[in-house]
Amino acid sequence: MPRVTFGNTWWGAQWLNTLSYIDYENRLPRGVSYARNGSVKSVHIKGTTVEASVQGSMPRPYKIVITIPRFKKSDEKAVVGAVIENRLFLLHLLMRKLPSELYDALAKKKVQLFPARWDDLHAECSCPDWAVPCKHIAAVVYLIANEIDKNPFLVFSLHGFDI
Repeated sequence: MPRVTFGNTWWGAQWLNTLSYIDYENRLPRGVSYARNGSVKSVHIKGTTVEASVQGSMPRPYKIVITIPRFKKSDEKAVVGAVIENRLFLLHLLMRKLPSELYDALAKKKVQLFPARWDDLHAECSCPDWAVPCKHIAAVVYLIANEIDKNPFLVFSLHGFDI
């Protein structure tokens, strides 16, 4: 059976950059293992909130809640402005594709699509581990990357914005 990988598209890989430079005693590799081995029992994405349950060492799965900051109105206007300014972006969007160049255009407008550091997210887990992210949260972050791989428009939905 082929090994499951995460962040296989440009957009999914950018999401995983959230975890860059963060690792408390191998929490990330253990999170990848949890994501691969079916320990994540459920993931529900609704607006800016991701709720999940992850089976750990206890009989009951741990509850995870990750919240992504909503776009400000000025961010939403900047996204719309970037699309209006570049007809190629609009063409791609109409074909249900999200060009990576849009990220650069939005970065110039100071719109933060992806968390630049872990503190840009709010994440909680019911496990007793003090580290954030713990391996359970990390597992969910990896699975969110795969959802973004399937639908890069999710990056905007996670900020409460329907592009």
